[in-house]
Amino acid sequence: MSCRDTIHLICWYLEGRLSQSVETEIQRHLETCSDCHLVLDAAVNTLDRYFTTERPSEVEPAIQAA
Repeated sequence: MSCRDTIHLICWYLEGRLSQSVETEIQRHLETCSDCHLVLDAAVNTLDRYFTTERPSEVEPAIQAA
């Protein structure tokens, strides 16, 4: 699998929406390609930041005061 294909499918990979064979190809590519692994890490960090259920600690006091 090429870098372009891997990067294009990263979100679907993280969502578990790919066939097992494509997922395996992506995993193999990620094991050997540090650039694509950086893209994967960035995607995971972004999703964690914007879709986590926890609230930032600086927002909590404002919510409690309301």
